[in-house]
Amino acid sequence: MAIPTARGVCPGSETYFCSPSDRAHRLLFYLVTCGHFYVDNTYRVTRQSYPGFLLYYICGGELTIHYQGTKAVARAGQLVFMDLSIPHEYYASECAEFFYLNPDGANTRQLWEAVCREQGTFVFDSPCAERIRTQMSAIVRACRDDQLPNEVQLSEQLYAVITSFLTGSADESGTALAEGSPVYSAVCYIRKNYRSNLSLEDIAKQSNLSKYHFIRLFKYTCGCTPHEFLILTRLNRAKELLTSTDLPISRVAQEVGYRNVATFSYMFSERVGLTPSQFRKYPL
Repeated sequence: MAIPTARGVCPGSETYFCSPSDRAHRLLFYLVTCGHFYVDNTYRVTRQSYPGFLLYYICGGELTIHYQGTKAVARAGQLVFMDLSIPHEYYASECAEFFYLNPDGANTRQLWEAVCREQGTFVFDSPCAERIRTQMSAIVRACRDDQLPNEVQLSEQLYAVITSFLTGSADESGTALAEGSPVYSAVCYIRKNYRSNLSLEDIAKQSNLSKYHFIRLFKYTCGCTPHEFLILTRLNRAKELLTSTDLPISRVAQEVGYRNVATFSYMFSERVGLTPSQFRKYPL
């Protein structure tokens, strides 16, 4: 363990450093550093650039962050996800405690972009926050006990943490798609009525929630919007019809809710990577 000596870092803090093998650098998620910090109001970090990305779970107090031209305050129970190649500054205005991971590799950048796009910010709340804290704490504890797993296993653990930042991750209480839940009712409605010209309003009514709250809950639960779920439901049924019947493509389009065969063919090709005719000719 390296005892952090930076200004404002209090006794009891810990930090650990890792260097990936060439294979991990090329193929896997890997850890640059991680730790568990207690800081006071003199703690401040200002950098133009640093390797990798930063994942924070704020246990107590708060950190003020200047990043991407904005100022945000991360408070207890919140998560932070930053690309450290972008100039950044963060500091504590009071005593604070946090776990952090500094991962990199594989498609970390694409995941960071997806998380920030979905959350609309780099500081956010999540129904998975407590689970993420547990995962981060376990990795720090493994470093402390010199029991860090091999690079492939560590990559799997880091991937689990990072993807938990995405909407659609289940929280500690389990899936929100349980029978009788608002999203479950909407999903059942889509699967039963995908042939119809469904609107978002039609689907949202099944949840008895406001449209805005329904869309957000649906994305957290299913990982996609209700509209995209409708498209995917139609395409899955189209694949079944293409491989199990001799129906003309135009009829398949109608059977899955598309009145225009050109629109159906475009959507199918865009999502599947094959035209409907090609898919029928070369099924898996």
